[in-house]
Amino acid sequence: MADDAPDLVPLVKALTRAPTLFGVPYMFAMFNIVVTAVIFLATKNLLTLLLVLPIHSFGYFLSLLDDQMFMVLRVKAAKTPPRSKAVWHVKSYAPGDSA
Repeated sequence: MADDAPDLVPLVKALTRAPTLFGVPYMFAMFNIVVTAVIFLATKNLLTLLLVLPIHSFGYFLSLLDDQMFMVLRVKAAKTPPRSKAVWHVKSYAPGDSA
């Protein structure tokens, strides 16, 4: 009877998590850096680089709630139709493309 039991393979949760940089996923960290750099280049104010801290804190607390939060948001954004579809009734900007 013991031979009929399925083999159990332990799942290590740490191996299912996204790689992180200071507690947030790499993709969010890169998004944070790019947004902060663009704002810095637009304003030319060195203090705008401090925006990294509140944006990073926001991402960190979201990651504490659910470690797959950013993966879910990325998949949802990829599957959401473009906002222009409501206006033009097509999925692209090319005229006559009704795909």
